Amino acid sequence: MAKNGQMNRLVLLGNGFDLAHGLKTSYKDFIFDYFKKAIIIFHEKDSYEDQLFELSYASSYMFTSDFELIINNFDDIREHIKNLKSSKISSMVKVNVIFHSPFFEFLYTKLTDLNWVDIEASYFQYLIIIKEKKEAVEKLNSQFTFIGIKLNEYLISLKISEVNFFGKVYSNLFSQKIIRDDIVINTLDQDLDPAAIYFLNFNYTDTVGNYLKNISNQDIVKHNYIHGELEVKENPIIFGFGDELDENYLKFENKKNNSLFTHIKSFKYSQTQNYHDLIRFIESNDFQVFVIGHSCGLSDRTMLNEIFEHDNCKSIKIFYHKRADGSDDFTDKTYEISRHFKDKGLMRKKLVPKEKSQPMPKPRKIG
Repeated sequence: MAKNGQMNRLVLLGNGFDLAHGLKTSYKDFIFDYFKKAIIIFHEKDSYEDQLFELSYASSYMFTSDFELIINNFDDIREHIKNLKSSKISSMVKVNVIFHSPFFEFLYTKLTDLNWVDIEASYFQYLIIIKEKKEAVEKLNSQFTFIGIKLNEYLISLKISEVNFFGKVYSNLFSQKIIRDDIVINTLDQDLDPAAIYFLNFNYTDTVGNYLKNISNQDIVKHNYIHGELEVKENPIIFGFGDELDENYLKFENKKNNSLFTHIKSFKYSQTQNYHDLIRFIESNDFQVFVIGHSCGLSDRTMLNEIFEHDNCKSIKIFYHKRADGSDDFTDKTYEISRHFKDKGLMRKKLVPKEKSQPMPKPRKIG
């Protein structure tokens, strides 16, 4: 029986939610934009350099080749950089293509395989390798901060808040009843209207705002930008690693080097009340989790473990991504969710089977 005959809903929103809306918020989109701008600046000004990457002529003699710059995708980026490096753009001039950051060069090389959660995990893996070298740690932290600044600038440039979508397709999903058959830990007498709907938004964007205003009972809606908001000084974006359960993290605590914690999310969360607001919600009543577009990767393991294994969490329902070829990511998502459970038997009880789940709805743009 649900407490007081009521149950809440906790909605986890990740980057997949934005991607389902056709928004270019993936890591690949961001890095494509970064390199395209770097190449354009290089050809306009004969050089490009920041703390991550450099394009420059090897001698004082500059040559402007008569060619059409065509960059439509990341394959074009790679091909152009390869040609610059091998002097194929002009046989008369050599161009220096220099990565100032081995970490960033790794991200460039592995672009097609990585998502945001993988970048944060990769940062942590590099941190483990160099943990004994204080200057190297500080340099990596500085470069990671710079990537976050560039990401912030890129997302602002997309002007996502000006894009509108038809407001019912997701608002109906968010406010649908909690189905009694989705829950086996508790016995519900009937399907229940959620007593409260809490949006834990891991995105920096406000795409979900298209739908929140269309939920009929606004009094039950709460929205937490747990990773910060674009252009909101009081809630800066959080970009880092959040698996303090990792055995390597525990070893950091024995090191007298606070730089190792610069981009650990726990210390970022302490700057705002967002995390405490989340804890108050999950402590307040029984709840069902909706996973919508969230990877459930290890980069947020500490938080997700706290949510999923909480006594008040009675059910976890995945809204999976259905691909054009008919395949989907439901099973992969269950693998990721399982990594946040110490008690695997509990995981089996809480996870709603695929036959009772459904794909993410396809949003419709207005205008």
